[in-house]
Amino acid sequence: MPTRCSANTFATSAQQGETLVGLLVGLSVGLVVLAAGSQMLAKYLQAHRLALQDSHVHHDLRSALDTLTRELRQAQSLGQAWRGRVQADCADAFCTGQADLLVQGQRISFGQDRNLNGLLDNNECSGFRVKNHELQIRTACVPEVWTDLTDAGSLKMTSLAWQVHCEKRGRWVARWVTVQLSAQWPRDATRTLSLSQTVSLRNDVPASPWPAVCGAAP
Repeated sequence: MPTRCSANTFATSAQQGETLVGLLVGLSVGLVVLAAGSQMLAKYLQAHRLALQDSHVHHDLRSALDTLTRELRQAQSLGQAWRGRVQADCADAFCTGQADLLVQGQRISFGQDRNLNGLLDNNECSGFRVKNHELQIRTACVPEVWTDLTDAGSLKMTSLAWQVHCEKRGRWVARWVTVQLSAQWPRDATRTLSLSQTVSLRNDVPASPWPAVCGAAP
């Protein structure tokens, strides 16, 4: 004869649930998973933030270097040079004196005939230097005026190096300059960035006198 289960037996079975130990174990596992997920998310967000900061630093440094190279490429330019630089000696206003190409440590200075009149006007002395961790451009001859191109609060410039190369081509001297510009993240000195570029000067100069920036004459 089949065994009959009483109503009390079914009621007892229906009331059975998870034990306290099981609940604690499940809760502990959940907390461990949550902690691991939170740690992974924090690392991802930190890496994303650092990547954005590096991108901004690289963009600002590249922009500064592009401005520098555009200006430097026109060093010692002379309006109607085919008339003013036909003699064997380099004697025009942008080939001698304070408009000559000159490198002094981290500073470079030169002139360029912006209005193409063949005369050195006071706003035609240019150049670059790093001062107070900012890249500056020269905008006047006398007195010298320097204008900030970068902000040390967002991009801390650390060094500016120049290497001038010269080649004699007949009675002319062709020149190109290798520029290296270095910077660091303002709030983290361990994060640095350096960019370099070689700039060919569009304006050759007569080989006499031999340009001082080129070193000893060949």
